[in-house]
Amino acid sequence: MVRHLEALGKALPNKFVVPSHVYVVPTSKPDSTLPIEESSQRLSQLSTVVSTLNGNRGHKWHASVFPGVFRGQPEVAWNAALLLLKDVTKTQTNEFFTPPRPSLRHMPARLPDARLALKELCDLLLREFKKSGSDDLGALITLARTSLEFTPPEHPYYYSGLISLANVLRERFEEEDGDVDLDEVIVLRRTAWECMRPDDPERQTVLLDLDDCLYERFRRGGAVADLEEIISLRRAALERTPPLNRCRQLLNLANSLVEKFEKLGLVTDVKEAIDLGRTALELCPQGHPDRALCEDCLANYLDAKTRKRGARACTTEVGKNSPGSTPSDIKQFVKKIVFEALETIPLRLLHTPTGTLCNRDIQLSHFERSPQYRQLLSMMSTCNSQPSAAQIHEAVKEFFRFATLSHRWASGEPSLRDVEDTNIYDVDGGDGLEKLQHFSTLALRRGFSWAWSDTCCIDKGSSAELQEAIGSMFSWYASSSLTIVHLFDISDTGSLADSAWFERGWTLQELLASHAVLFYTRDWSLYMDRDIANHKVDDALLKEVEKATGIEKQHLMNFYPGLDNARSRLHWASRRRTTRPEDIAYSLFGIFGIHLPIIYGESAKIALGRLLAEIVSRSGDVSVLDWVGEASSFNSCFPADLVPYQMVPPIHTIPSDPARPNDLEPERAQKLYSKLAGLPRAGFGNNKLTLPSIIHQVTAVIPQESLTGPSCYTYAIHASGLMPLEVTLSVNLDKGASKYILVRPWHPKTLPTQASGDEDTAWELLEQLKQPFNALLLRKLPHNEYSRVATDCMITAHPQDVNSILDSQVLIPEIV
Repeated sequence: MVRHLEALGKALPNKFVVPSHVYVVPTSKPDSTLPIEESSQRLSQLSTVVSTLNGNRGHKWHASVFPGVFRGQPEVAWNAALLLLKDVTKTQTNEFFTPPRPSLRHMPARLPDARLALKELCDLLLREFKKSGSDDLGALITLARTSLEFTPPEHPYYYSGLISLANVLRERFEEEDGDVDLDEVIVLRRTAWECMRPDDPERQTVLLDLDDCLYERFRRGGAVADLEEIISLRRAALERTPPLNRCRQLLNLANSLVEKFEKLGLVTDVKEAIDLGRTALELCPQGHPDRALCEDCLANYLDAKTRKRGARACTTEVGKNSPGSTPSDIKQFVKKIVFEALETIPLRLLHTPTGTLCNRDIQLSHFERSPQYRQLLSMMSTCNSQPSAAQIHEAVKEFFRFATLSHRWASGEPSLRDVEDTNIYDVDGGDGLEKLQHFSTLALRRGFSWAWSDTCCIDKGSSAELQEAIGSMFSWYASSSLTIVHLFDISDTGSLADSAWFERGWTLQELLASHAVLFYTRDWSLYMDRDIANHKVDDALLKEVEKATGIEKQHLMNFYPGLDNARSRLHWASRRRTTRPEDIAYSLFGIFGIHLPIIYGESAKIALGRLLAEIVSRSGDVSVLDWVGEASSFNSCFPADLVPYQMVPPIHTIPSDPARPNDLEPERAQKLYSKLAGLPRAGFGNNKLTLPSIIHQVTAVIPQESLTGPSCYTYAIHASGLMPLEVTLSVNLDKGASKYILVRPWHPKTLPTQASGDEDTAWELLEQLKQPFNALLLRKLPHNEYSRVATDCMITAHPQDVNSILDSQVLIPEIV
């Protein structure tokens, strides 16, 4: 114990005093080995000693009484030491810090070493306590809580403390079966999962543990909220699982959906479960070890649907939740649920049978006149068959199935004011109105009473409504039952790839978001006469769309908004154009799942800059920096437009050497690994890009004869640790080489996972860093800032040798 105290004392500032001895005094607990009188006597003696010490050399000492009895058990002494150290810290923080009522949470700003030293001591005690085989879970939990308390939330391994505390609490829950422990375990694991990097290999394990805990609580209490979170987690786990390994994940998700169906009676849940079961079965051909499991699960899902168990066993009944049983009360309750369901669809819809534009109130009026509504009222009048809230949601969703129009805007498109309070079939107009009429009648012919067009169903005079519409448009197309694409410039014999529809910015998200799509030609006939319900399931037509867009089949069929593969998503949009300059960025918000303010007039450069900054801030993805061309005025690391993303960055590789060099120095490799492991991911704030990088100082900038033209400049550049290289750019470089550095942007996900003392990982890292990479050329500015020098070609840098890699330096430059 004294050794640990001495180590802590070295980490604290000089004016902090750490005692060299610890007095462990028995308390007056019933199991104390000393009588109360003797315990009081020893405490009095200790107080006398402390009083003497307080007058010695100006040091301030204090006594602590510990909740435990020392019986020669080292774990009790460890607890005593830990509590004393906490008391030392709090007392001396009060003495030396000026803010009123200081606490441990104030310490990191002034004494980071002290707080982390305490955290490391707690971790050490916890490991030793576990190693000793003690079954005192209370002490383990105390140590784990204390370790977490001393860990700053911004610490890169804060989540590790959350997991450690969750693990010991889970052990106590399994022994004592306490609901409070289970609730805390869920909160801790959820917090750990949310604060871990998306690419952290441990994140999947934490997700699965959280799933297990939530299911245990759901099994006990039956809370639908727990089941909803389980479903959300299993969707996330499925998304991160390679396609060929998805069988078990598909079945897990399907099982939870069936449980929700049996709880709420929502038919769409059991239908999705059946689809997932069939997908899992397709992944397991005859002879696969999971084939029998898939067949059994699919049969269970079909049985659940056949029995309609959910519809009869619903626990949420209108009669039980409504404010009263009068017809007026019941109608108000239904209206409330209907409005909640309508929140997921557009604010205005065209009613195809009448040709009128309907807002929320008119939509509700149509529903109240429908057979579905009368059936709900009839069911509510019978006590034994009252519908659940989920059934009402399902009835509303079925009633408001709608089709969306995707098209290339032209002159004369009808606006909201043109069709408001009128019947679109009775109005004569130009090509735009005729297109709207064809679309509406086609939707009606396809069985849809509701339709939506971005021309007349949005009040573009209202900035608030326009903001909401742009932010919701991706989800609206995803919620629609069918998207009708009108290719005004394609005849029956034309090719999809020739249409201007594939060159427009907004149509990209409309294509990706829509689950069902039908392509129509100039005269509103089906493209290639392929009369099926969904062209996205037609292999031949999908190949044409792939060719026209450069988007792989799997993304066309099953696209999920998000930040994965950001560089690829920007590449898809790089050849597209929009009428309003800022829309080139706004049209991508839904594809990336990003919500940002819509500010028309800010310029395309700023709009795109805000989008790229948000992508980097939320994902740390540095692949969006792989471009050549004109830099943006928003930040020198971002391009001025999307055109540079048309080029796919070349991948240069050199063969790996299977034979390790005999002179490989594990210590140097481990030092490099530790430096890279300590780097955060890239971020953006205050108009500056913080870019963790491996840096190479430029040592020489030598002008070369340019063969590309008078406005281009070619230079030979020498940099530490790299082979000489050439760059071509549109600006002159200064003669002082020391003003420049070449950097290799770094993302933590590229770091191999390392086990303790794993030399294989160090070798894997060196092999990775031996590969050529796309470097950025940065110019040093005052105030420790940098700017990127835009080039006319990719800078492909080649490391010199293993020694130069082992000597690599890291930096987190702030780039303006």
